[in-house]
Amino acid sequence: MMSTLESSQGSKDVNGALLYLLDEVFPFLPPTVLRSKFSAIHIILETAYEQFKNEQPVVRSVVGCWQELLAAQDGTAWSMPATKKAFQVLLILCANAQPKARKRAHDAVRSILSRPPPPTIMHPAATLTAEFTLRVLHETTKTDQHAAQQILALLQSIVVYWPVNRFTTLCQTLLQLPKLNNIFLTKAAFDVFQALFEAEENDMDEEKFVNLLRAICELKPAAIDDRLLPTWLLIVTKAYPTFAKMNPVQCSLDLPALFTLVFNDLGQESRCYGDMAKCLSALVETCVVEEMITQAVHGQTNGLTQIIALSESGLGIHYQPAWKHVMVVMQALFRRLQRASVPLMNGSLARLGELRLSPVETYKEQLDKTLGAAISTMGPEGFLAILPLNLESAGASNEVGRAFLLPLLKAYTTNTSLSYFVNVFIPLGDRLAQRGQVAGEKELALQAKVYETLVNQIWSLAPGFCDLPLDLCSAFNTTIAERFSSLLYTQPDLRPTVASALQLLVEKNQTLTKSSASDEDLKKAYGVSKSEAMANLQHLSTFAVNYLAVFFNVYSQIAPIHRGFLSNVINAYLSITSPQDINITFKKVLGLLSQSLEAPEAASPDPTAPPPMSHTMLDLATIMVPFLDVESIGILYTGTVSTLIEKEDEPTLQKKGYKILCHLMDHPIGRQVIIDHFEDVQEKLLVATSSCSLAAKKHRVMTLVQVARLLPASDLHFIPAILSEAVISTKGNNEKMRGYAFTLLVEMGNKMKAGGVVKNSKLEGFDSTTPDAAATISEYFMMVTAGLAGTTAHMIAATITALSRIFYEFKDDVSPELASELLQTMNVFVGSNNREIVGIALGYTKVCVVVLDTTILEPQLPAIISSMLKCSHLHRSHFKAKLRHIFERLIRRFGYEAVATLVPEEDKKLIANIQKRRLQAKRKKATAHDSDDEEETAIGGRETASRMTGLNDAFEDVVYGSESELEDSDTEAASSNTARAPLGGNDKKKKKAVGATTYIREDEESGPVDFLDPSALGRISSAKPLRRKQRNLEKASGFVHSEDGRMVINDSDDEAKHEEKQVETPEEDYYMQAQNSADGFIRDKNNRIKFKKNKNGTNADDDNEMDVDEGRSAKQMKRGPRFEKIGKEFKAKRAGGDVKRKGKADPFAYMPLGKIIKKKTQSGPRVTFTGKMKK
Repeated sequence: MMSTLESSQGSKDVNGALLYLLDEVFPFLPPTVLRSKFSAIHIILETAYEQFKNEQPVVRSVVGCWQELLAAQDGTAWSMPATKKAFQVLLILCANAQPKARKRAHDAVRSILSRPPPPTIMHPAATLTAEFTLRVLHETTKTDQHAAQQILALLQSIVVYWPVNRFTTLCQTLLQLPKLNNIFLTKAAFDVFQALFEAEENDMDEEKFVNLLRAICELKPAAIDDRLLPTWLLIVTKAYPTFAKMNPVQCSLDLPALFTLVFNDLGQESRCYGDMAKCLSALVETCVVEEMITQAVHGQTNGLTQIIALSESGLGIHYQPAWKHVMVVMQALFRRLQRASVPLMNGSLARLGELRLSPVETYKEQLDKTLGAAISTMGPEGFLAILPLNLESAGASNEVGRAFLLPLLKAYTTNTSLSYFVNVFIPLGDRLAQRGQVAGEKELALQAKVYETLVNQIWSLAPGFCDLPLDLCSAFNTTIAERFSSLLYTQPDLRPTVASALQLLVEKNQTLTKSSASDEDLKKAYGVSKSEAMANLQHLSTFAVNYLAVFFNVYSQIAPIHRGFLSNVINAYLSITSPQDINITFKKVLGLLSQSLEAPEAASPDPTAPPPMSHTMLDLATIMVPFLDVESIGILYTGTVSTLIEKEDEPTLQKKGYKILCHLMDHPIGRQVIIDHFEDVQEKLLVATSSCSLAAKKHRVMTLVQVARLLPASDLHFIPAILSEAVISTKGNNEKMRGYAFTLLVEMGNKMKAGGVVKNSKLEGFDSTTPDAAATISEYFMMVTAGLAGTTAHMIAATITALSRIFYEFKDDVSPELASELLQTMNVFVGSNNREIVGIALGYTKVCVVVLDTTILEPQLPAIISSMLKCSHLHRSHFKAKLRHIFERLIRRFGYEAVATLVPEEDKKLIANIQKRRLQAKRKKATAHDSDDEEETAIGGRETASRMTGLNDAFEDVVYGSESELEDSDTEAASSNTARAPLGGNDKKKKKAVGATTYIREDEESGPVDFLDPSALGRISSAKPLRRKQRNLEKASGFVHSEDGRMVINDSDDEAKHEEKQVETPEEDYYMQAQNSADGFIRDKNNRIKFKKNKNGTNADDDNEMDVDEGRSAKQMKRGPRFEKIGKEFKAKRAGGDVKRKGKADPFAYMPLGKIIKKKTQSGPRVTFTGKMKK
């Protein structure tokens, strides 16, 4: 290409194409090649640039080639003049080129500087770049400010690669730019400063850095300047955290002045309040050091106290427009001060409490967030000391009730003192409950309900106080534990709340003990160390056994649909209970289970009623499985397989038995017990096959999945033993069961694929001399295909469904011969008379068409097409959409000609229609689909999706998803997609047409649509047409039109005469008048005519003439008062404004209302601001 470029003799098209190719190729060339050929390549590129410097596409390609060429050079090459010259050309283009070429030059310079030749850290061209940019800024800021802006744009992207010894010069230069009073240069300079402070390193010492920050502060734009101020605020936000790391003490000393400088702008009119609040929040969070907080807590006046006082003053009336943003700053202060907020932010909290009592809603949301930040940092005790609830003395004049704080306390209370809840809130709740009881006795229902609500809100605070409390061991004593237990028994409404609180006591401390942070960091953040968290758990474990008894008793009193919260808290307390106590508790559960099984109870039909005791004990045993030892799990296993899974007459017990087996295999100890009894498990499950109820079917299939995963390779006879059950389950009614059945088929396929031995002698019906079979995927397919010989259509359809799933999963492991044989068999079933079989067989065919290689499909193509055409003839349009999608797939894979030649002449119309619609749809979707090959690639990318998605979603997408180009053009196809059922389901499909709504546009001029007219298609729309108001164009414009369409402008007198002539009597429609008018007649149910009556009870004929003369009926006369607009005499006839009238006042003069308003009486006229009442 280089030689061709050199000998192209100045052809722009050829050179442009070659340079474009070189631009694409250079990034993939080895750096050694670019170094060795540098001189030759540079000369050619330089010649091409000089020759075509006015051609932007060529210039961009040359810049791209120079970028890779220069980036590949080593340190020695950068000392050569040719290298520097090429780089200088790029720098010049960064300032003077056209936009696209300039952007490409910026990217090239940044790319080159970001790749310094090893072993250097700073690129050799960085100094050259710095000298060039500084020189350009000095020369162009006054003469060519546009070039200066382009250089500043370059600086913003390369400032991270700036030479460390030139930062001071750069900053001094940038500080001079705002003095030129060019807003664009100032904005660009601020952007460079922002990028500069984001860089990790610079060479400026502390003194120079401080001077730079002070200079930047002096450049602060006005509050109303919404162009420069946001950028300046971003600079400050980036710069001062860096200063805080450099010298935190000096930064804290400078912080109050800067905070005041920015905060004062919140009291001025501006559009940048949000940016100011973000800047101030960042300064508070990063620049306030611990020493400042300590000094302020001890009463010393420092910068922090000034900041707090200033923020508190921000809640004054002067800052009212920015109150929401002042509250954001206060939230940052609360978060930074944490527990030190109690003495420091008390005044601010009091002001916030006063604002919360005002009825204004505009800032209520932000105010609640600020109060929430105060609660979470100060703690409820410190918060309520400033803003007490006053629930018991809210009626006093000097004390305001603040019940609205209870929801905030619930949402934001965490990691605080539990003793405050015990000593304050629990007694308060008791007193309010007693008052509510007294009010109920006095039959004050409303007051009693208020007290009941307050009590519930107080107890809803318990989870927050139990969320990692600081004093758990001292506050949570026997009295409180008993109180919580009593609430679980006596207050059903509070059970979820109390259970959540007890659960948080355990889980939060467990989480803390597992933390990887140091004790010092944990103590600083939460006030609790790991050792203290372990002591808390040890303290809670002393209550665990008693609490478990309480939980179990309450669990037995609750309906199954409401037990979720108790299951969670039981798990939490089992985790801190000793193994001995767990085994003792479990034996008690088993004892109650045995008693309940010996004396069974009838289940109540009421879903809110507690279930029988046997069901409850089995649920509790299931919950306890992860915490049991080997002995207890062995007892549970024995009872389950010997008693529960064979209870066909009690489906619920049977279902729970299978559920227990699943849980056992989910945990290591239980899995080991199952493996130790594996032969017995398989035998029991096979015996229970015929006695499994429909309710337990899903859990049985789940159990079989777990067993299949544990099967040893030396004995796989369990797979053919349960294969027929797995196949039939794919056609079950329960969708989840069908998903587990597919998973079971795949798991068994994986076992067979991994190899092993199938001992046929252990199968029912085989004698001991039957030889063993080697486990292979082909053997597995042969086992499944045996179901195709079934005697019922249901069994055959289920077998084809199973084959579709496993073929999709193991398509890469199946031999081409087996795949071809299966496809031949399916072609026979596609031509079947049974629709259930045909529908499933078409799904298998579609899977093959999508995933099989064309070398396997092509020989079967005639048979596939023949069977599908036969299906089309036999079943008419029942499988029309499926057949169309499969034909379309075939056309996309083999081409239209290859498919059309195999279609008989009488069916050519079908395939031609499919191709025609396909091409039409493809043209419409040209922007979404690049080509058929890309679509096929996208489909092929889903082939392994079933390993990553749940419940075989990828497989169902292939079987049921159309991926058709005809979707938009075929309503039925869309219907089959949206209304499809999951695979194998025999759910009834609703034959409901799903398609776009079509509208017909009509108007009075053209009349009804004539569908025989070729132009009728233009009046049919898929969007609902809007009814437009008919406008009289002549009246709207104020002029009349002649016959040839010209406007006729007459004098005012002529125009008035013309308007009188234009008045025409409207054409009467007697039928509509009779039906719609107030004086017409109607027919009753006996078809007798009854005339409508007017208000006076007379027939309409009596006063019909009067109504016509007056132009309105009596009902229409009875309307509200009409008002006459003041100044209507000044309104222009053909304009929207007012005009002056001779002898009258100016239209904008004030009119005295005394001439209009009469003495106000009860029945006198009412006057509006815009007019007076007409007489």
